[in-house]
Amino acid sequence: MSARTRFSSLASAPRQGASPAAMLVGLLLALAVAVLPAGDVAWADALDDERARGSVGERYDGYLVLRDSAAPASTRQLVADINAKRRQLYSEVSTRENTTVEAVGRIYAREIVEIVPSGTWILRENGQWVQK
Repeated sequence: MSARTRFSSLASAPRQGASPAAMLVGLLLALAVAVLPAGDVAWADALDDERARGSVGERYDGYLVLRDSAAPASTRQLVADINAKRRQLYSEVSTRENTTVEAVGRIYAREIVEIVPSGTWILRENGQWVQK
């Protein structure tokens, strides 16, 4: 399943019992991915590859984290670029929803964890790494 398909599925199949805010964020995420230029979808596919290798993980706050200190510059740049895009998106949503960037990031983090492939490493707030 491609990254675009996984993210877009959030809009069509909201989780049972999901809060209205989480459903809104899921819809906004799906819409954001649906209108990404082809290069950004390639980023999502590259991110899936890095997650599968275990060199990149997801954080509790909605950002990526580098797990491999020996990762190549291309992986470091991918993480930096995607985090910058996420930060921009979280900022836009927080302004629109009259909340904090941090709150939006945490909501996105929960949604991201739901859709990332099995085997993806997740960094919890307590500093513990777990694998989905």
